[in-house]
Amino acid sequence: MTNFKVAINQKTSSHLLYEQAIHTDGLDNRNGYDPAFLGIKLDLPLLSVAQKQDLAEVISNVGPNGSNFLDYTHFSIAYNKAKKLPFFTAVNIYGKTNILGMVHEERESDSWDKDDRIKIGQDDFQYGSKDYRKTGLAKGHMVRYYDPAWGTEEITKIAIGDTFHYTNCCPQIPYFNGVVWNYLEDYCIARSIFQDNKVTLFAGPIFNKAKVINGLLTPMNFWKILVYEKGGKLSALGFIMSQEPYLMKLEKHKVFTLEQVIKEVQPTLKKEDIERLFKKNELLAAQIKISLIEEKTGISFGLNEVDEFKAKPQLTATPLVTNFSKNIKIHEFRQLMNTFEWNPFLAAL
Repeated sequence: MTNFKVAINQKTSSHLLYEQAIHTDGLDNRNGYDPAFLGIKLDLPLLSVAQKQDLAEVISNVGPNGSNFLDYTHFSIAYNKAKKLPFFTAVNIYGKTNILGMVHEERESDSWDKDDRIKIGQDDFQYGSKDYRKTGLAKGHMVRYYDPAWGTEEITKIAIGDTFHYTNCCPQIPYFNGVVWNYLEDYCIARSIFQDNKVTLFAGPIFNKAKVINGLLTPMNFWKILVYEKGGKLSALGFIMSQEPYLMKLEKHKVFTLEQVIKEVQPTLKKEDIERLFKKNELLAAQIKISLIEEKTGISFGLNEVDEFKAKPQLTATPLVTNFSKNIKIHEFRQLMNTFEWNPFLAAL
């Protein structure tokens, strides 16, 4: 089991809320992603014919979404057995009962599990703890641990435990995982809690330009699509974020742990954080047309007509003034993103 300490800030003092994640071996009776969650049907994304050749088949405890998807509590995963990473994840987030989503966690060591439902013989098609050990890379959640953590107390704890499966993570550079990617995760959960109540979130890696780092296939770029109901219709926002600007730090300089970089993250979410986070340069630069995500991933979402960014220019950029070869200090990482040249980046995906 994984022990979580959640700090909740108050005016007079702060206290700790302890949540014990429930890890169950069989992963049976999981409801998975609900296409009707938003009140308007939203099917799971579609993979290409070629991608389906690498899609892991669920052998045991098949959930409501069928044998092509790993169903967990409030989320599902289409898993790439060849890459040992997810094609995409799909999670339903219900802000009204998501207490954990309002705060940032202070976690002790995380306990990750393999999902044996896709195991064939001795091959489980997943990286494990030995593969990640001493790589300098973090296990980056695609479904953040408290995104599906809503409902009853027991369901919440099961949902937390479900997110700690190797099928739900990708190798990420610690600063990108703990700060930059975290900004986008915070924005999405804040929208659910304070504005939209119910949101659906799709996420995953882009395999183009992925590098093998210390034995782990490491995507350089990741995407998220936030979907919500607006005026009786679906609406969506797409984002692409890159950890490539931080790769040189991992390769040439001291590796920062998640514990060191997490100190830069805002400790508690509030309603005004929706606007604060959206105005961050990392998110402004990362918002992109969903059609580009489809082009770079080969996955079809059926959301181009409800994309809030569809009428805007596809690419935006700022002049590149940062010297990538210098020894960058941790507080300078955000300045690096502020001046990152996005046009060449997007064109080279």
